[in-house]
Amino acid sequence: MSFITELKRRNVFRVGVAYVLAAWVLLQVFDVIGEILELPSWGGKLILTILVLGFFVALIVAWVYELTPEGVKRESKVDRSISIAASTGQKLNIAIIVLMTLAISYLIFDKFYLSPRLVDLNKPDTTPPESRPAEPGTITSELDNKSIAVLPFVDLSQEGDQRWFANGLAEEIINVLVRIPDLRVAARTSSFRYRDSDKSVLEIGRELGVANILEGSVRSSADRFRVTVQMIRTEDGFHVWSDNFDREPAEVISIQEDLAEKIAGVLQTSMDPEALNQMSRVGTDSVPAYREYLMGLRLRQESPLTAQERERFETAYRRFERARELDPHFFSAHIAAANFWKSQLSTNVTVAGITDLRPAEILARYQERMSAAQQSAQYEADRLLVMAELAEVNLRFDDALGLYEQYLEKRPNDDPTRWTAIYTAVRASQIDRGRKLIDVWLKLGLDDYEAATRFFSSGYLVMEPSIAANHVMRALQNWPNDPSLLYQAHRTLLWAGMNEEASKLLARYHVVSPSQAPALLEMRAACARGDRITAERIYSGTDTDEPNRINVHWLMSEMLGYEQAVVDTLKPLETNGIPYQLASLLAYKQFDPRPFPSLMAMLEREGIDRPPPTRSPFACPPAAIE
Repeated sequence: MSFITELKRRNVFRVGVAYVLAAWVLLQVFDVIGEILELPSWGGKLILTILVLGFFVALIVAWVYELTPEGVKRESKVDRSISIAASTGQKLNIAIIVLMTLAISYLIFDKFYLSPRLVDLNKPDTTPPESRPAEPGTITSELDNKSIAVLPFVDLSQEGDQRWFANGLAEEIINVLVRIPDLRVAARTSSFRYRDSDKSVLEIGRELGVANILEGSVRSSADRFRVTVQMIRTEDGFHVWSDNFDREPAEVISIQEDLAEKIAGVLQTSMDPEALNQMSRVGTDSVPAYREYLMGLRLRQESPLTAQERERFETAYRRFERARELDPHFFSAHIAAANFWKSQLSTNVTVAGITDLRPAEILARYQERMSAAQQSAQYEADRLLVMAELAEVNLRFDDALGLYEQYLEKRPNDDPTRWTAIYTAVRASQIDRGRKLIDVWLKLGLDDYEAATRFFSSGYLVMEPSIAANHVMRALQNWPNDPSLLYQAHRTLLWAGMNEEASKLLARYHVVSPSQAPALLEMRAACARGDRITAERIYSGTDTDEPNRINVHWLMSEMLGYEQAVVDTLKPLETNGIPYQLASLLAYKQFDPRPFPSLMAMLEREGIDRPPPTRSPFACPPAAIE
């Protein structure tokens, strides 16, 4: 009997084939379970090694031993006249057929269902968007299909001390993705609202108006960082892509860069690989600087409303400063530090007044950091942004607006900068340019929370208030119980003369936010219904000592018709030598710049033909004459 014939008789070939098929199925199962359980990446290699060694063991066992009715015996001790090797072979044939059926079914499923949804991450899709066929079950709108929200990453480290890295990394991924022109990215303020949310991916996607959701988690040990991410299609919950990124602490920067590139590849963006690689770079090779920067982002993410949170805002600034010291060429750190000082120049943000420095010193520190950012900028878009910001703060509004427009052509997804550009257009009395800028949000349908928030606060300034109010009411259906949007919507409706509808929103605000409503909100409502007595009581009880209350006080004075009080409230901004603070009020239709010589000189220098002030349509009726 030949050796080959003996191998066949002892079922060695059948055992080998069955083993290979079973091992392949096992590896597929491990691949799925490993992602769910977030098993280490070396686990798959270990399983494969064991299976390869096991293959040879299985062949040896099949040759040496034989299955009999009495159990497993050495082949040499089995009487061949009563051997059941043939019967065992038939059972192995059935097992092989079953395993082959499973394998072939999976391969067909992968080829015709999974593979069309995944792309070669190293090769851009050069097919024109209009020529790409729509896949069954996918969103056919190209813009919608290329849209994503990055949710806060979860810290799964054993000590629970990596939240700074998890949140900072997620925010930086957003910052990189918004630079890609043909990709729509939900803003951080939109997606991070779903931290600890029990809503499904489908619900979150519908509320954010995006086709894809990116989730992630972070694990760390003394010598490794591991980031696990998965992209989910919001239409049906399909897992489009997932990956693990294992790095040593010294290589942690590469996680952000690699992750951003792969996301852009999966979504088939039009950027060529070289440009995408440059766009994804962090901007620093210093791991300590990167760490300080991410910690600053984590601290800054909290809304600075309370004294404790204002302290965190200042601590975040110190982290950015430390990052600048560690790497003087770190563009993003310079910008983040500069934005802290710009916030201190504002008269209407909650973090104003943290520092006791005089406005001139605040401006000098802002300009110093923006100058460092300009020198560190590696990309034309970054340089345009810096020049636009400096021009705006120096009240060269026409120059600033032109630079903002050039910047937004390169990075159309930067909603905060678009909002600043719109306000710059309003202050320069170039309403048509402001309307053109805001139309981008309207075309997208205001499904993104960040875009909606920005529109709610500026729409009535660049279009007929009644038209803006209609857009606001439609968009509000997405977030009917959001206090911030209700506040902004209430004001827009009052400017549109829709007082009855505004009163309904106020009632809803009181339900969803039972704590004391902002004084300005209550005073607008009181004046709109003609209740001057209540309005005056609110006015008298408002604290005006805080720097960020100047804006509130002059608006209240305007509603009551206290013209001299308006001038007296704003006079310190005229005499502090920094006209930028006073010029921010040019965004208000009811603001009159004529009592302020420095502002009038700026308007003349810039050739701004400002229309006469318009008193608020919801202003209080005059006081009764006794």
